[in-house]
Amino acid sequence: MVLVALTSQSLRMKASTFIILTILLSNTSIYAQQNNKPAPHTSKHHIALFNGATTNFSHKSTSYTVGIDYAYRFSKLIGAGLLVEYIAAEPDETLVGIPVIAHPYKGSKIFVAPMAAFAEDHHAAGHDGKREGSFAFRIGLGYDFHLGSLSIGPAVDFDFGKTEAINYGVVIGFGF
Repeated sequence: MVLVALTSQSLRMKASTFIILTILLSNTSIYAQQNNKPAPHTSKHHIALFNGATTNFSHKSTSYTVGIDYAYRFSKLIGAGLLVEYIAAEPDETLVGIPVIAHPYKGSKIFVAPMAAFAEDHHAAGHDGKREGSFAFRIGLGYDFHLGSLSIGPAVDFDFGKTEAINYGVVIGFGF
C-alpha cells in the first residue's frame, strides 16, 4: 500500500512537471510565432502622389494642391528624395524641393526640405506674368499605412519663406 502511494505520488509529480513544462514551452512557441512578423515596408524606392490643400497665412487663402514625390531609403531610418508640387492659387505656384526623411517608428515620417518656390511676380498693381523664384523651407510629418507595396496616409507640412503656409492632404504611394 505504501509502495502504491509512493508510485502514485511519483506519477503525479511527473505528470504535473510534464504539464507545467508543456504549458511553458507551448507559450514560448506561440509567442515566437506571433512575433515572427515580416519586416515592415522598407522598400528602397518610393514614389507617391499628394492630393490636398495649402493654406497661405500671408495671403489669407486656401488653394488646391497636387504633387509628386520620390524617396530613396539609405537605411530603415534615413532617406532623401525629390518633391514637386503645384498650388492652384492666384497666382499659381510651383514648389521643387529635396527632402531629407527620417522614419523613426513604423510608417511615421518626419522630414525637412530646402525648396525653390516659383510664382508670378505679385505686387500692388497685379501680376506682370514673370515667374519669380524664391527660397523656402519645409518641415513635414506624415504616416504611411501599408498594403503590400502600396501606401496611403495623411501628411502635414509647414512652409517658411517669402510666405508662411500649411500644406495638408493625403499621400498615395508605391514602394519598389
